[in-house]
Amino acid sequence: MRKKKILRFAILSGLIFYISVSCAKKDEDDKASSTTSYTAASTSCKSSATTPTVSESDVMSPPSGVQSQLVGHYAPTKYIKVADYNIHVFGTDNVSNWMMVHTHEMARNLVGSLLSNVDQQKFNDHHIFVITDNDSTIGTTQGQRNTGSAKYTVMNQVLVCATAVDSIRPNYAAVYRAWDTPIHEFGHSIHEALDILDTFIAIEAANNTNYDENLKNEYFAWAIENWFDANLDGSCGSSTTQGFESGYLATKFSTSNIWKATCLGKP
Repeated sequence: MRKKKILRFAILSGLIFYISVSCAKKDEDDKASSTTSYTAASTSCKSSATTPTVSESDVMSPPSGVQSQLVGHYAPTKYIKVADYNIHVFGTDNVSNWMMVHTHEMARNLVGSLLSNVDQQKFNDHHIFVITDNDSTIGTTQGQRNTGSAKYTVMNQVLVCATAVDSIRPNYAAVYRAWDTPIHEFGHSIHEALDILDTFIAIEAANNTNYDENLKNEYFAWAIENWFDANLDGSCGSSTTQGFESGYLATKFSTSNIWKATCLGKP
């Protein structure tokens, strides 16, 4: 009996030690990332949008049993799969097949731009819901129809390549947006899936002279918008992000021929 107690104690002590070392290593890695001096990366942008790897004829009805997120909240009628990373793109009524195809391309290219295969695999079974103003809101803020998390992303087609009012700010004037909103929300999904938001916030706080604590959760998503030329002004990567931002993003994403979206052909 005494030997069994000693053995249990040794196993428990070893487990506690392992957990302590693992947590300490993560803390050290986060601290090292946030205190590293990042300089502007050398980047290049694609000169034009690439031809989609899927077509509107590939859009289908959602297969039974595929949807595991927001079941009962959204009832999609359209579906297309990003086979490279097992990402599921769902569309509700009134979402165009064009939007389905180009959302597929956005997800495929942003995840494909990640340098680490381990990071790419974190999007396995990720759900993207493309909705319209006719669909239910998401979250606790009235009118919210766009959000990003580790497991799913929600984006409103109404705000893509169009002059429109965001339902979360109904009293604001209509403004033109290209791919700003979808890429922004998927940016939130990226920092959640990779668990890097705290690190990026620390980098912003240490380097951004206009840093605003109230906006800390948005800096990464804004940087992703700029990195991927979400507003389609022809600039991307280091030319549209602050030097320390592009330096950090270059540790996560490919810096060559950075992908860009398109509004061509939108119905």
